[in-house]
Amino acid sequence: MPTNIHADLKIYEIIQRFPQTRSVFAANGLGALVSDDAMRVLAPFLTLGTALKSRFINIKAFIEMLEGAIARDPVIDTPGLASMAAQKDLSFLALMPCGLKMPFSRAFSQFLNELQTKEGTSIQSAVEGNVNQELSYYSYVDTIESRDELPDIIVSADFNVFLGRRFYNRFVAPGHFTGYGALPAGPNFSDAQILDSKNEYTILCVNPLVVVANLDQLEGRDLPRTWEDLLAPVWEKSLIIRGGDGFYCHAVLLPTFKAFGNQGVEALAGNVLEGLHPAQMVNRIDNNSPGALYVMPAFFADRIRHQERIKVIWPDDGALASPVILQVKPEKKEELKPVLDYLVGRQLAQILAGAGFPVPHADVAADVQTKPLKWLGWDFLRQNDLPTLNVEIDKIFMPLVP
Repeated sequence: MPTNIHADLKIYEIIQRFPQTRSVFAANGLGALVSDDAMRVLAPFLTLGTALKSRFINIKAFIEMLEGAIARDPVIDTPGLASMAAQKDLSFLALMPCGLKMPFSRAFSQFLNELQTKEGTSIQSAVEGNVNQELSYYSYVDTIESRDELPDIIVSADFNVFLGRRFYNRFVAPGHFTGYGALPAGPNFSDAQILDSKNEYTILCVNPLVVVANLDQLEGRDLPRTWEDLLAPVWEKSLIIRGGDGFYCHAVLLPTFKAFGNQGVEALAGNVLEGLHPAQMVNRIDNNSPGALYVMPAFFADRIRHQERIKVIWPDDGALASPVILQVKPEKKEELKPVLDYLVGRQLAQILAGAGFPVPHADVAADVQTKPLKWLGWDFLRQNDLPTLNVEIDKIFMPLVP
């Protein structure tokens, strides 16, 4: 198999394509470059050639070792989405939250490798970061007329177009896409009623949004305990949420609108200092830059280097639960049963929970499995057309934020 590994490739690109090469880096004293933290901070920018030269390692010999590891332990790569139209040829497409893309892609690639080795089954698949497709892909889905233009299995993140009225009326209500199986919900999922009783959507896990306080920026203000506390005037221009370039996270805006109406949206907007990607929030806190409160996925809160400077607040009324949803074409359930069983199974669930993403499985143990979650509710999701509602919320929110 041609690898096309060369000195100008970023280390991140090599590990993404060939995760089995991690052992080569580790064996040559470069394990720190392919650790989870380095993959987030350093590897996306560091080329293989630069890393090897700085350590006086022969580049040609090292590349031969990488290629040898790939030949000995071939792992099916899970590529990204080549083009919008190409999705119709896929058996599986996943649009994952940022913090989950890498652990999911690794686990799923390994599963596909074992499936092909044991059963000779090859699956056309693609895994993307949700943020990469949030604007372009979801607007494209809204133009699709036939289910033949869509993959057989779709896993998507956040409150997106697959929950919108157009997609629901065209593809879900007629039974062209459905959920898969009934999972035994643990207390946090059952208390929040997160699972869909109609089984039109299967929740694989949720991305929990929490509040992170920079203690050095509080200026004597009491820490918030609930989501309503974030709307208090005392936090004016002190709050940072996910956003930027004319877009703000609806996983925060929708629950605010549902609970507190237009006035709540206005109050939230008045308290926003800036919109950033969660990775940028981590850097902002580590540099002790302005901003007292940050709404971010719990995954990123754990990546803050200066933990002594922060307080992670899991609100009393629950972390905002942004869903990761599975849908499948009913006629493909039997053919793709091994894949579906893996996706809803305990093995993957343990990996997701271990990465900081609560799962519905009652028998999975992890710290995030014991904490409360705040869910929009299936009645709300079905009674409102989310794309339309998001536009209406943006009309109120966007003119009031930087």
